[in-house]
Amino acid sequence: MFKKAHFIILSVIMLLSLNSCVATAILIGAAVVAGGAVYYVNGDYIIEVPKDIRSVYNATIKTMQMDKQFSLLSQSYKDKTAEVKASQNGNNVTISLTSLSTRSTEIKIRVGTLGDEKDSINIANAITKNIP
Repeated sequence: MFKKAHFIILSVIMLLSLNSCVATAILIGAAVVAGGAVYYVNGDYIIEVPKDIRSVYNATIKTMQMDKQFSLLSQSYKDKTAEVKASQNGNNVTISLTSLSTRSTEIKIRVGTLGDEKDSINIANAITKNIP
């Protein structure tokens, strides 16, 4: 009985101390189930979504225009790449899209100079909600 209670208490402490890691693991798990991958490298939050680049680009523009915390600065779209620049509360936001195939797109998000993982995750979630 004591071992079981000790294990439960230790598990709860670990869960609380790794709170942000748990959220990231849940997001990664959700992305893998959806057919994509998620990672955060050198200030860039990168997510792969199983949709064509045009749909993802339109969802990105819609997100930037509908959310009042963003101010759309520039946008460009070419065959297999696109870039959207905006500002959010004084921080520059750069969203780069790259077509990986006709049914897969990589979204790379950087908030600020050094990157902000939490804000990037929120932006990625907003974009994916707007993808048809």
